[in-house]
Amino acid sequence: HIRLVKNEHYYNTEALGPETITFRLMDDNNAILNSFRNGELQFIMSLPVDEIAAYLASGQLQVKDYLGTYYVCFQTEKPPFDDARVRKAFSLVIDRNYIVNQITQTGQIPADAYVPYGMRDADPEGEDFRTVGGGYYSVAEEDYQKNCEEARRLLAEAGYEGGASFPVVEYLYNNSTNHKAIAEALQQMWQKELGVTVTLNNQEWGAFLQTRKEGNYSIARNSWTADYNDPMCFLDMWVTGGGNNDAQYSNAAYDAAIAAAKSTSDPAERMKQMHEAERILMEEDAVLAPVYFYTQMYLLDESLEGLYYTPLGYY
Repeated sequence: HIRLVKNEHYYNTEALGPETITFRLMDDNNAILNSFRNGELQFIMSLPVDEIAAYLASGQLQVKDYLGTYYVCFQTEKPPFDDARVRKAFSLVIDRNYIVNQITQTGQIPADAYVPYGMRDADPEGEDFRTVGGGYYSVAEEDYQKNCEEARRLLAEAGYEGGASFPVVEYLYNNSTNHKAIAEALQQMWQKELGVTVTLNNQEWGAFLQTRKEGNYSIARNSWTADYNDPMCFLDMWVTGGGNNDAQYSNAAYDAAIAAAKSTSDPAERMKQMHEAERILMEEDAVLAPVYFYTQMYLLDESLEGLYYTPLGYY
């Protein structure tokens, strides 16, 4: 745990609230909820999948907007995911509606692009960046089989018709009940629709981050949440050699679009270049497979008052 203790030397100590605040370090959602129920925890941000619906119905579970995207990341330098057709095929057969309706269950939006809703385009009073940019594939339930047919065509074009001769690949994720449920769903979708075998490997958070950063994986769970309210927060991480570029991705045209966006003071031109960068990332190279746009959920004990929240995820 991490324990914060009220600073007696602070000029306004009386206004600081409780004497101590303790943050428990836990990754088992069942244990987290049990600790909330028995009064050991007064604030939690994750629940077991099978408990979400009941807490939503009771009105206890709070669900808020959150500027973030949950996605699948491909190692673009290693076969078979060095082929954009393979990456796109794996993305198209993800049933995003199933994941948000049956697993996460707290209002997440099936993602048809990378940058989430909630960021303005060039006109601060105008449309959202996501609305202007549009989606890069349909996430409508009625179009899922059409997406799967296109995915099988792409996989065959890449030399793996019906999954034949496709190597066994591994999906890497970090310990969490929800991540495990999503990993198992993805594994089943890829097997059923593409005829490929994907094994699952879960690691403790620190080891997981290191493995992903070093590129020692084929497919990995990933996510990004905004540090500030602008599309660049999501887009400049994929430049060649970027510190958060876990896909080991490199494209000169993409780098040029990001550089152009950063070098202009014209808001319209800046947004134009960022839309172009996202198009290259999603449409041409399929570097990642967005799954859903985040929401933030939490349970708060009645004994706590004065909590406020921002869509950047700050409490």
